Amino acid sequence: MRSILCTLVILSLWIPHAPAQSAVLIGLHIFNADDGTGKQQQPSYRTFLITFRDGKAQLAADVPDLIVPRKDGFWRVGTLHKGPPGEFMAQEFVYAGPARSVPRAEGEYHPENPDWNCSETDRATIEFVNPDLLSVSYVTEPACSLEEEHQHGTYKLDELEKELEITAVLGAAAWDAEKKADAAAKKDKDISSGCIGVSKPDPTNWGIERYNRAPGNKTQTWVFVGDFNAPHVCLGGDTYVIKFPIPGSLTGPTYHADTLSSFLQSKVAKDNNLVPTESLLTPAGDFLVDLSNGVRVFAIKQQGLEPKPALSAATNLETNVVMVQWALGRHVREWEAELQSLQEAHLPEATVATGTRQGSN
Repeated sequence: MRSILCTLVILSLWIPHAPAQSAVLIGLHIFNADDGTGKQQQPSYRTFLITFRDGKAQLAADVPDLIVPRKDGFWRVGTLHKGPPGEFMAQEFVYAGPARSVPRAEGEYHPENPDWNCSETDRATIEFVNPDLLSVSYVTEPACSLEEEHQHGTYKLDELEKELEITAVLGAAAWDAEKKADAAAKKDKDISSGCIGVSKPDPTNWGIERYNRAPGNKTQTWVFVGDFNAPHVCLGGDTYVIKFPIPGSLTGPTYHADTLSSFLQSKVAKDNNLVPTESLLTPAGDFLVDLSNGVRVFAIKQQGLEPKPALSAATNLETNVVMVQWALGRHVREWEAELQSLQEAHLPEATVATGTRQGSN
């Protein structure tokens, strides 16, 4: 028996093992970008596909918009920006649909009234997306008004016209947590109970945001948030964190969490300003991906983290992560082929319905 075991051990040393391979789709919201002429571009979205195989990390594709893997194929998600140039003077509309189809943005665009001396603001920012859900934050400011209204909405990816109640996704306990957070936020801001026009808790006003977008959060990668609104004379509204645990089924798996924490104590990690909430390890544990400013990938050798990134992408832009999705095994080749095809394709522009404002000519 002992000789058989020894033979099996020796054979296992000689049998070639398929190299571990994986890929990650990273969706970024880009707040600003320079087109090389000094002109500021509108906020946009990009998807990076990074593959890990044979001990190498490669930027396999860089595609505009958010490319989301679903059971029926890849979908394309983004926002249509219409109106005067500039981040704070426009109307934005969210769209989602199969990657190669003509996307229809949700909402109705109203052209500027020529009699007004100022423009309406209606911003829609995608904060989180996975194969099933989409979370959006909204900022609305009527023309010539000092009032801003904040709202979050979460949707099924194929039903953007219908906001999901928090109970439908997370249960009654999450709704209780939202009501408590709403009351605490109003108390912290010293909103008078007699102030007229303060909004009440709303089970459809909730979303998922990255930690660096959520007020007061320092430890969690993703958090639930809500909003309340109040007139300008009542100190305005606020966005608050809903203290409710985020299920891993929403945000995806975390690999080698214990090992990650030890790497982040190293001198290399500190020299490169790596932080737990923006760092993750590959499934094979051979690379560390940093998402704190664009994307940086550090190789892991026997001695620990390599001192310089093996790969960097979009590190000169102000970005926020809105999606992290992993592929393993044979799916890596499938994702690579499709994303590279989409990268070369001329994807059709989104459309939106156009209406006429009351009182306009």
